[in-house]
Amino acid sequence: MSRYFCASRARGDPGSTVVVRGEAGDRFYVIVGGEAQVETGARQVTLGPGDFFGEIALLRDVPRTATVRAVTVLQLLAISRDDFIAAVTGHAPSASAADAIVVQRLENLRIVR
Repeated sequence: MSRYFCASRARGDPGSTVVVRGEAGDRFYVIVGGEAQVETGARQVTLGPGDFFGEIALLRDVPRTATVRAVTVLQLLAISRDDFIAAVTGHAPSASAADAIVVQRLENLRIVR
């Protein structure tokens, strides 16, 4: 049986905050257009179309590890926690790939703390 997942569109104006470090995560985001700045304390990374964020809080059930702000007008697809978890963990290769990304990003956070 197939299950359909819903992604909603979201928008961020330049300078607006999309997620805040330390808050609970409830969505996974994919950047459709624009640029976002990810701030993890001393480190900043710029993301653009095709990049994503928000997976660590959802997959590890921890508070957000970074603050993400729109640099330009930001067009996003947002997927709810439940849909994201079901989609990723319901398929072994996807779960493995997602875990590898989380481990890499958490290692990068440890290096800069």
